[in-house]
Amino acid sequence: MEIKLLSALCAAAALCGCQTSNQADYVQIGYGPSFDVAHAQCELQKRSVDQGYIAIGSPGFVAGAGIGNAIGNAISEDDFMKNCLIISGWKRAPHGQAGAAAATVAAGASPAPYGIARAPGSWINTALLDWKDANNKCVAGDKAACATRAKLGAKLKSAGINPFPV
Repeated sequence: MEIKLLSALCAAAALCGCQTSNQADYVQIGYGPSFDVAHAQCELQKRSVDQGYIAIGSPGFVAGAGIGNAIGNAISEDDFMKNCLIISGWKRAPHGQAGAAAATVAAGASPAPYGIARAPGSWINTALLDWKDANNKCVAGDKAACATRAKLGAKLKSAGINPFPV
């Protein structure tokens, strides 16, 4: 019995060691909160997917049901975290790109968004954020930013969006 318990604990420890939530494992796919904020928000909500269980029977059956439930909950929580972070603008790095994302983060910058996975119309979000930054710099007296603001404003107006200073 002790050997079975020890092997179960080793297996659980090995599975827990595979779980990562390091920003270097993610790439930014859109605009949203920073990785730390998005991860914290998702982490607070992930317990909502846990399912309880009721098991009646021998101690071995009850223990097995508990372990099975814990594994199922861990899988559900992982799926929830993946989807929650995607909604927040972060996606796990495609296989082979985690190293490049890690190097970018180590250099002090956020991983650059890759355009293929961005949602349709996301250029509008980018243009609005760039217009806002240019507007703030223009108000502060930067002439080049005023030109950028005018160019972005024209592009947004052609798409039916009329940005204006607040």
